[in-house]
Order: sequence, then C-alpha cells, then structure tokens
Amino acid sequence: MIKLFGQLLAPEDRGLCLVSVEGGVVVAIEPAAEPIEGCLGDKGTRILPGLLDIQVNGAFGDDFADPSTDMDRICKGMLSFGVTGFVPTVVTSPAAAYGPVLANLRRPPRPGESRVLGVHIEGPFISPAYRGTHSEQHVRLPNIDEASRWLDEGDVRYLTLAPELAGSLNLVSFLVKRGVRVSMGHTNATWAEAGAAVEAGASMATHLFNAMRPFKHRDPGIAGFVLATHTPAGFIGDGNHIAFETIRMLVRIKGPDELVLVTDALAGLGMPPGKYMLAGHEYISDGTCGRLADGTLSGSLLPLNKAIRNLVEKAGVDPSTAVRFATANAARVIGMEDTLGRVEVGRGADIVLVDEDWQVRVTIVDGHLAYQAEAVR
Repeated sequence: MIKLFGQLLAPEDRGLCLVSVEGGVVVAIEPAAEPIEGCLGDKGTRILPGLLDIQVNGAFGDDFADPSTDMDRICKGMLSFGVTGFVPTVVTSPAAAYGPVLANLRRPPRPGESRVLGVHIEGPFISPAYRGTHSEQHVRLPNIDEASRWLDEGDVRYLTLAPELAGSLNLVSFLVKRGVRVSMGHTNATWAEAGAAVEAGASMATHLFNAMRPFKHRDPGIAGFVLATHTPAGFIGDGNHIAFETIRMLVRIKGPDELVLVTDALAGLGMPPGKYMLAGHEYISDGTCGRLADGTLSGSLLPLNKAIRNLVEKAGVDPSTAVRFATANAARVIGMEDTLGRVEVGRGADIVLVDEDWQVRVTIVDGHLAYQAEAVR
C-alpha cells in the first residue's frame, strides 16, 4: 500500500488529506492534520490527479512528426513533469508521412510510463492565412479519404481543422461518427462558420487566440464565438502565446469546466536552449518558447506543472481551478473523463505530488510509483 499526505486538489480543494492506494486504485481518502509514518508528503505537499497534456508536439529532442521518435524515452521522461497521460500532436505533413508516424505513436500502456492517449492531428486542413509554423506547401483542403486512412493507420483521438474550408463540415460529421473529436484551429472562421462546425459536431477550439481570426468588436469571429458559448477551448499558459491578463479574462468569461491548459510543447521540452525540428522545419528554443528564424511562434517549452504555477502566480487563478484545467477538463474534452482526471475512491490511481513551488516530487501511474525526485520523504 502507498500512503500520501498533503493538500488534496482532486481537483476540488479537499484540504489536508491522507490518500491510500492499493491494488492500482485509490482505496481511501481521509482528512488528516499530520502525516503518518512511512507516507509520502508533508504539509507543503499538494496531491493532484495525474496531469494530462493533450497537445504536445514533442519532447526531449524528438518531434512526434518524425517516425523515428524515441517513444520509450519520452513516455518515461514525461513522468518528471507529472504527466501521466498525453496526446502526441502531429502537425501538417506530407500525405505519405502519416502512416509511419501514426504507427510509431500507436502504443498500449506500459508499466512505469506516461500513457499515450491517442494522437492529435493538427492540420493539414487549415487556413493558409493562419498556418503559423505549419508548412505552406503541405496545407490542403479537407479530404475524407485521407482522414479515413489515418483512422486505419493509428489511434487518432482528435483532429484540428479550419471549419471555413470547403468540405470541412462533411469531414467533421464523418470523424464524429467514427468516434474522433474535432477541434477548430488555425482558422479564419467567422462566428457563423464556427457555429456551423459546432452544429456538425466540432466540440472545442485549439489554442484559443493563437493562429485564428482575431476578435474585433464588429467582427467577433471564431474567438468571439468561443468566448460567448460553452465551447471548450485549449489555451497555452507560457505568457508568450497569450498575455497573463488575457488568461485572467478567459477565466472570468468561460465556465470552470470549459478551459483546458495545454503546453503545445516542442521537441526542445526538457532540453537546453538551441535548435530543434518541427515537421522538418528548424526553430530556435530560448528555453521558454520556440520561434522560426523570422520570429514566428512555433510552440512552448514550458512543462505542464510549471504552466499551472504560472496560472496561479502570474494570472491569479485559484490553484484548484488551475489544476482542473490540466486534469478533469482535459480528460473530458478527449472523452476519457470516466477514468482519468480525478482522485476519487475506487478510481485508478494516477496521482502526482508537487511541492509548494509546483515542482514534481512523485508520480504514480496505475497505483505504482513511476517517478520519484530526490530527497522525497
């Protein structure tokens, strides 16, 4: 049996608790004023559900759009960030690249690893006007036949597309019927076009405000639609992609269950500053974000636990709400809320212990100690 002590953010704040894990599940949660002998944690420890990073392009020097990416290394390394499950993102690529890439990312759960929760395909069906780092030569119109091949070749969890493109609504309907979630992003969509996509089955927005038609008071566009409706939205919490003041606004406007904190992390995650690749394009990491040589943002280098810290310390978000964005809400938008994203009696034990600075001290996957930092009591 593993016993954990600390402030439990389940993600609701339940105060100081003793959490008992046995047989891979949480068997007891009890209020407690002091730790007991042999337990992990102290009064400065926070106990969180396993963090879920549902938009990550790569890590530890490898890019998920490369079929030679070392998944063994990444699945073990993500545990040091408290990530017990993640969705690899494959950005716009040549048509022939998807088969080998998806095959490499098809990975059943393994003991002592962060789980791969399916794949996020971001592009190639996106707006040329808002492609960001995505390769201009490989951006193309929606194609059901191509998307169908992806479903045969890999475990596709969700797809990001631009809903205003010809054929997008038919593709949305097709994917939803096949059990694939659809997100709206890299898009020049109007309010009406975003609404039509949601009617067809699209269920969220990708990295809100980034790579999409900007909000204007006479033309609110897709950003305005997302803000004004209950459409869930991912957002990046590094302070580079959107200002912390904007995050404050988001949290005021959107419901607590409607925002998902994502890293949009690149291959440089967990690595020193330098040059790395994203789908064949070189970008420069400064240790906080990646940019092309012309300054175009490519993604973040901030791990999810530190992004949560940013929300709390720099955007004034309540800690339990910030944790919810990276756990329960993330699980819900990818359709895995029944098994992931919460610490509850009877649930599988995916749990993270962090200190007062949100540094990861212990990561538990399926009730087993998978990562432990040095000097943990």
